[in-house]
Amino acid sequence: MSKDSGLHKIGDIEFRIIYSRRRTLAISILPDSSVVVRVPLRTSFSTVNRIVTEKAGWITKHHSDAVQRQKGMPDSSYTDGGVHLFRGSEYILRIKKSGVNYVRFFDGTVELGLEKNEDQAAMKILLYSRYKDEAIVLFPEMLNNILIRFKDYDFRPSKLVIRTMRRRWGSCSSKGVITLSTELIKMPDNYIEHVIIHELCHLKHHNHGAGFYNLLNELFPDWKRVRKEMKRFVV
Repeated sequence: MSKDSGLHKIGDIEFRIIYSRRRTLAISILPDSSVVVRVPLRTSFSTVNRIVTEKAGWITKHHSDAVQRQKGMPDSSYTDGGVHLFRGSEYILRIKKSGVNYVRFFDGTVELGLEKNEDQAAMKILLYSRYKDEAIVLFPEMLNNILIRFKDYDFRPSKLVIRTMRRRWGSCSSKGVITLSTELIKMPDNYIEHVIIHELCHLKHHNHGAGFYNLLNELFPDWKRVRKEMKRFVV
């Protein structure tokens, strides 16, 4: 169940607020370039105001990209010189014509080789395929290392799923299935570790109550700083 509170404006940013039975706040830029802020029920407008103000730069940039796409203009991040993130570092995009598709990260550069080297959709698919390949290798390794480090806590996730999630970094089901977003591969390793530990804590506490946060503080004392920094990547 959800409710839409209508249009609001802060500075030059016009947006809709949608209240629903969710636990977290998320900002989305829809394909029509409209801005939507989804929030838990009873969230105050002052809280929404603060978050939108904090994310104004991100919102403006992605809103502009959406407007460009509507007009048929190229997405600047998928032209030569565009910037992409990988494991916390910025890489400059270099596009090469190639009969064999490939992605190569080196010396601050991400090189895409493909036959249709002006096809932005093909570029995006190729890059995200590489992101997922990297995540499939890295995330299980990080999870295993964390389980070994905290073996005395007897965490027993039933399964690890890695998939694209635009609005969440991770989740933990009632059956112990931990899901991690491929988007995490763009972030520094300690951010990824934070999300994994956060979801492991949900194996013991299926809520965000005092018990959950006491355990998270034990395992990852710096979680508040990391969570705050991760808000720069809100999607």
